[in-house]
Amino acid sequence: MQITMRIKTAALALTVAAATLAPATAQDLGIPSCDSFLKTYESCVAAKVPADQRGPMTTVIEQIKTNWKAVAATPEGKANLDGVCKQTAETMKKQVAALNCAW
Repeated sequence: MQITMRIKTAALALTVAAATLAPATAQDLGIPSCDSFLKTYESCVAAKVPADQRGPMTTVIEQIKTNWKAVAATPEGKANLDGVCKQTAETMKKQVAALNCAW
């Protein structure tokens, strides 16, 4: 029950983060902190979250990848993403701590 609540909280936090950015296509961003966070988070969800609970988390992370890709398309956006990705990684690391994922 507690893990389910943390998963829902993590999905909500990702939804809020995704809502602040504009859409684009999802690919590696070429920003190490962003790419590392995305890959680590996706691996965590795939390995630790029960299949029937992954949907919302997977949808949100795809939205974030798409949105970050759009932001990275401009020099100003790309320069700002490193800090955003690091902050998001720290926040999400705490949100999914109960899943015991390797970061």
